[in-house]
Amino acid sequence: RLRMELVTAAAECRQAVEMLLDLHGLSGFVEDNRLQRFWRDIAVGTRHPQLNRYITVEDYGRILLDAEPPVASIL
Repeated sequence: RLRMELVTAAAECRQAVEMLLDLHGLSGFVEDNRLQRFWRDIAVGTRHPQLNRYITVEDYGRILLDAEPPVASIL
């Protein structure tokens, strides 16, 4: 359950940075702009297997159904 909340928080952070870039305009993607660096770092960080929404939902379902071992424990 904690991982589900963590994945949701990571996705909301990613959406917030996307919104900031939308509001900032094209200059937000200039390499010297700090916002571009934050956008890139969050985009890479939220793609970590522990923050992957699909794997987390599958693991949560397996735990609830007492099925096979969670996928994340295999990674």
